Amino acid sequence: MSTIALGLAALPAGALAQTTTAKATTTKTTTATTTTAPARTAAPVGTSAPAPATAGITQDAPMLLEADQVIYDRDRDSVTATGKVHIYYKGNTLTADKVTYLRKTKRAVADGDARLTEPGGNVITATHLDVSEGFGEGFAQSLRVDSVERSRFAAESARREAGNVTVFEKGVYTACQSCVNEPEKPPFWQIKAAKIIHNQQEKTVYYEDARLEFLGVPIAYVPYFQHPDPSVKRKTGFLTPSFVASSKLGFGIQQPFYWAPSADWDVTFSPGFLSNQGILGDVEVRHAFENGRVSVRGIGINQMDPGAFAGTSGQRRERGAVITKGEFDINERWKWGWDATLLKDRRFLTDYHIVPSTQTEAISTLYLQGQGDKNWFDARFYKFNVLIDDNPTDKLNRTLPNGVGTKLQQKQAVAHPVVDYDVVFGDPIWGGELSANANLTSLTRNATDKDIAGRIYGIAGNYTRLTGQVGWRREFIDDYGQVFQPFFRARGDVFFDKNTDKNLAPFVSDGAAARFTPTAGIEYRYPWLIAASSGAHVVEPIVQVVARPNETYIGRLPNNDAQSLVFDTTTLFQADKFSGYDRAEGGTRANVGLSYTFTPLDGGSVSMMFGRSYLLAGTNSFATPDLQTLLNSNANFGSVPLTGYGSGLESRQSDYVGHVKVDTAKGLTIGAQSRFDTSSFRLNRADVYASGSSGPVTASVTYTYYKTPKYIYDLIDSQYANSPTDRQIALQYVKPERQEVQTALNLRMAETWRLFGAVRYDVKGNFVAGDSIGIGYDNDSFSASLAFQESSNIALDKSGNVVTGARTVFDRTLYFRFGLRTLGDGQVSNSLRR
Repeated sequence: MSTIALGLAALPAGALAQTTTAKATTTKTTTATTTTAPARTAAPVGTSAPAPATAGITQDAPMLLEADQVIYDRDRDSVTATGKVHIYYKGNTLTADKVTYLRKTKRAVADGDARLTEPGGNVITATHLDVSEGFGEGFAQSLRVDSVERSRFAAESARREAGNVTVFEKGVYTACQSCVNEPEKPPFWQIKAAKIIHNQQEKTVYYEDARLEFLGVPIAYVPYFQHPDPSVKRKTGFLTPSFVASSKLGFGIQQPFYWAPSADWDVTFSPGFLSNQGILGDVEVRHAFENGRVSVRGIGINQMDPGAFAGTSGQRRERGAVITKGEFDINERWKWGWDATLLKDRRFLTDYHIVPSTQTEAISTLYLQGQGDKNWFDARFYKFNVLIDDNPTDKLNRTLPNGVGTKLQQKQAVAHPVVDYDVVFGDPIWGGELSANANLTSLTRNATDKDIAGRIYGIAGNYTRLTGQVGWRREFIDDYGQVFQPFFRARGDVFFDKNTDKNLAPFVSDGAAARFTPTAGIEYRYPWLIAASSGAHVVEPIVQVVARPNETYIGRLPNNDAQSLVFDTTTLFQADKFSGYDRAEGGTRANVGLSYTFTPLDGGSVSMMFGRSYLLAGTNSFATPDLQTLLNSNANFGSVPLTGYGSGLESRQSDYVGHVKVDTAKGLTIGAQSRFDTSSFRLNRADVYASGSSGPVTASVTYTYYKTPKYIYDLIDSQYANSPTDRQIALQYVKPERQEVQTALNLRMAETWRLFGAVRYDVKGNFVAGDSIGIGYDNDSFSASLAFQESSNIALDKSGNVVTGARTVFDRTLYFRFGLRTLGDGQVSNSLRR
């Protein structure tokens, strides 16, 4: 709402009292002396020449009046403009059938479809406007205000008081865009009130005797109600409440109150009242500084019924958490900040629905970041807070071997710190690009993390590594279109380790170690363009040769950041295929592939690639230590270092990798990424996806296949040769193949109605691992959805064997979400299993 007071006038005080110079005729009457200007007079007030109605208008321009006739009545001391009146002044445009300025009372009166468009875009219409000088007071009949925030006020009459208060009698407020575009269309929802008071200084809208209507049907009545006006971004007051329904928490409501005492401070108080557990305190304080911002949120409760969480870390009286975030700009390139979570117990955040129930950890970090044109710096301290309890037994209460499920927090590393720096030098060196990067990782872990097959994911102790690397590359293109890209790299690593798990002494040597890996390589491409009537075909053979010495200390250094090795076409032409710094690929290798792209004339594309990798000389980093050494180690120590076994790179001739992607440019995209066995060409891994939209349907489907490497079964057999029970338990968690299909569908049944759902199906287990379904309604002023979601796991019989086709549901949740635009939104969730 502007200072024009919702459109009660836009004329400057005394504007029409000025002299308009124009050719005129004089006519006498029995009651008044008038001077009449000719038809369609258009002149800036106070100037000596006519001007176009809109030409050259600025905020400092004089008022411009355009009308069929302007009448000066000396007896009444008034000026009247009639017939298609247009008045332009400081960005405001007023149109009406008739506008009269009364000099004695200093009032301006507009009649007949008066319409005011303000500089900000608000549009005000009324049948009658009567405004005093300076717009401090006024009156309007049949008023309607359509704001740029896509909201509307309407009233039978309105009056302006004290310069900043507008009172609507028998007023209506709504926030629907269709009402602005189609004034005769009834709103989906509206608030009707005997009186609506808009205080522009407070930027608040007050209602007296208000009722909320949906489709014209009253559903709620309140004698008094208020909310910030649509232009307000932050305003003290109550926010939309949220509701809780849970077997452990009971029924309850959480009512937020937002307090903004100043421009740089605000607080949200969100007390919750839970029938089973009592009062939940929830306060978040936010403070903005000139160069940053800070927030601190404290949540806590003294539970009335701790027994509702029996057998978990939540079985205690006092529970709570503190969540704090902050970020500050040092200058335009540097900033620092933090995001930290402190917990009284692990399950508090999920039990009280502060984070999703599927979240398993809360990350706390303190960081420093720098960003330049061609360089980047990031330093972070990390702590990972586990949000699930230790669970050392399976579903039949049998103890899991290798300590699986225990000491979950102790197995999480604390990083102090992790530092990354990357730079690309601006000036060419020997005609090519010179780059450098460095990494420092220092961490501590209190317990060794092993999986059920004995593979080591983290070693207890202290670990520090410093890595520096410099690289150069240049591209040459000869007269035949052949592309040559030579590259060189030099990398050095220094390790400092202190292993506190003596059982792993064969794999980790305490003290300092160093590793140096120089690399030289060349990549060759020869793209062939084939033009056809249907489109353009590009066939491109690619060969990359990388030479370097063998990897140093293979299997004898901790591996914390290079475990997620996935070999496919995205990593085929990476000189070092490990995902992190702890491993450094060694040996001489050739990566070979063939790429094909087709671009039809009518749009879209088809792209394919197929290739493999060859170890030409040296030790294979992905197959060392050899399998027999791993099996012997696992039988003796119950653990093995993680290598590249099962990645497809463990043999001298790697698995085949390929991908295909089809983009129809008509809403449908299909693709696949696959890996095939090097000898039998059997499928070892695949990700197939399709997504698209057509008319009212938007859908996606993803199929994932992964064949479990045989060496994992060999590890289990070697480790549990004398423990058949542990072997049976371990085999529960390992399947020969993993196949999963995920689907999602959104069906627009009508302009405002939609159905949505998703299914995650375990193909090998023959059970639905997760599903959701819901219905939603969305228009330009209101949205609501009702959804049901559940998650499942495999089912076991009394002997611990998997029951094919059966499942165990561990979570069922019902969600209801709603939102009224400009007023707020909320949700109700009910966990049917918790």
